[in-house]
Amino acid sequence: MLSQKLLSIFLLLLLFLPGVLFTLTGGWEGFSLPDLSSLWDGTAVQPVENAFSESFVGRDFLCGATATLQTALGRNQQNGCFYSEDGILQNLPDADAQITENNLQALQTYAAQTPTPCYFLLSPTAAAIAQNKIPSLALESLFNQKQYIQRCYNALSSSFRTIDGYNSLFSHQSEYLFYRTDSRPTALGCYYLYVAAGEKLGYSARSMDYFSISHPLHDYRGNLAELVPYAQVEPDLVSLFHYQKHNRVIRLVHDPFGEAASSPLYDVSLLKSSDPLQVYLGPDSGVTDLLVSETPYDGRLLVFTDGSCNALFPVMAIHYQQIRVVNLHSATVDQLAQIDPAQFDQVLFAFSVETFGYDSLASDALSLVTG
Repeated sequence: MLSQKLLSIFLLLLLFLPGVLFTLTGGWEGFSLPDLSSLWDGTAVQPVENAFSESFVGRDFLCGATATLQTALGRNQQNGCFYSEDGILQNLPDADAQITENNLQALQTYAAQTPTPCYFLLSPTAAAIAQNKIPSLALESLFNQKQYIQRCYNALSSSFRTIDGYNSLFSHQSEYLFYRTDSRPTALGCYYLYVAAGEKLGYSARSMDYFSISHPLHDYRGNLAELVPYAQVEPDLVSLFHYQKHNRVIRLVHDPFGEAASSPLYDVSLLKSSDPLQVYLGPDSGVTDLLVSETPYDGRLLVFTDGSCNALFPVMAIHYQQIRVVNLHSATVDQLAQIDPAQFDQVLFAFSVETFGYDSLASDALSLVTG
């Protein structure tokens, strides 16, 4: 592509100026000059970028300049991500068919062994919703998450009730639904998932004016920033939804089968931790209960999740007496064995396409329970 050719030529010209310093630092060791064909097809850029990254003392400045130029020329892809000033979008490959089948079978088996109604929320990633931020020539290569979600829903028996999170998010695609530097949905994105879930779970979702929203963190950089470290992307806000229309006291109980440590909802000191998004459910303990007092509701909800939408559950909690969130990434065999779905009124499986289509998390964890 023309942009790649221009970028390659620009970088090679750029080498001329700091060449002496680059040579003194040993940058040319093991580096071979590109041939004419690689200059023309644009592939010469990658070894040059690698050489700068590994050896040149001015690499941060030059890599940053390169990222800016890449964005300007439309060559804004790195490590499987599209990036621009608006954010970083991870381009997922096609989902693994066998992993998907195994995960769906695990859900079916679990539902068949419990009389409790089961629900499934499979949420898309930002690339499926913010398609206007992706280069038009790359749209055809995108994994069609909408079709994938529908295929998964169709594969489940009628005993499952599925939740349409995709259309709920897509209808608000111009809003701040996903972090610019993280693959997870923002608190606002989780709010719209909460609205979509209410239609199936049977609660009447509250409008936005029932909540006050605070933004205690303004410089969050998430997991995608590590994949594209030189992208010129504005840091993210971390937001908290506080229910204000009626008095609800929500507290967290971590590891209720063990130490049962209690803490208030939204411990803002966690915003200074290595993962500020712990603020929603506290440090991961495998199993976390949200217990609600001073509420007219007596429903109990059991959630199995991959941790992709933790900001959803504090908002959803205003309609329940208890929500038990089981993070299948970290729940132990002993914890899983002590969970009795018969003690709950509903069971919700909440996963992101990013996990469900590529990781046997659900089938591996649930097989420990169902045998």
